[in-house]
Amino acid sequence: METLVTSRQRILKTIADGDTVLAHATATRMIGAHTLAPAPRDPVRHLEDGYARARRHLARLTVHDPSREVPAFMTEELFFRLTDAQPAPLTAPAGVGHYTYTPRKTLRRVLDHALDHLNQIDQWLAWQRHGVVPTPTDGWVPSTVTLPDDRLPLTQPDLDAWLWRVDQAARLVQQRAATLTEAELDWQPPDGGWPLRRVLHHLARWQWLYAGSLDEALPGDAPARYEQACQRLDEAVREAERRGDDQTTVYAGLYGVLHQPKEVIELVLTFEGELLAVKR
Repeated sequence: METLVTSRQRILKTIADGDTVLAHATATRMIGAHTLAPAPRDPVRHLEDGYARARRHLARLTVHDPSREVPAFMTEELFFRLTDAQPAPLTAPAGVGHYTYTPRKTLRRVLDHALDHLNQIDQWLAWQRHGVVPTPTDGWVPSTVTLPDDRLPLTQPDLDAWLWRVDQAARLVQQRAATLTEAELDWQPPDGGWPLRRVLHHLARWQWLYAGSLDEALPGDAPARYEQACQRLDEAVREAERRGDDQTTVYAGLYGVLHQPKEVIELVLTFEGELLAVKR
């Protein structure tokens, strides 16, 4: 906790209001907080629990302004920092690639993400069993892009129709995942891609993140967003300390990697150190 406080003080002292680096520091703290939310060790249970939590947010989407794009904490630059095989330091001198959400965009991303990974399960099994190399099927539109339909009004009948589709997709993923053996879950693709166990933990985390993007939005101005992110991470760290060594749970990052709480804190400090280095 002391090291986190020291890093926060350095960030706030160094970074100006609205600075690009402050946006990435906010994302870093929020990712830490999300990672420290305990999850079931069994990835199928994690999928079920994650969608149950997401579903409560999805059912409330009509209370939000359908035309307003709410900025999420995540940035495109931090996505690459977390997922590249050989990532560059988190500097992003050109600006911030923002993730934003409206009610309809939230529904679109939850549905498309589930379908994308449902397809991945099938392709990974064919790859493992028969050597059939997967065919990329990235037809979905990412969170950095807002379509005209994403800003349309969302009535209760509209939402009910969306939820029927989303519920079916979530159910299909859970059913398919429940048939996987331990060997299939942990099979390492020959190109170094993700095993399906990691894919499932990743999907479970993002179901909640997408769905809660409006209900759990951070304040508007940059310093307030960062302070709120710091507070949420502090609370998550204290809760992890209170929980101790619980073998029934894991701490899964947004991209499916399992961490110990100490590793999560070290990652936050590493990223903030990289951001501070930009200003030197």
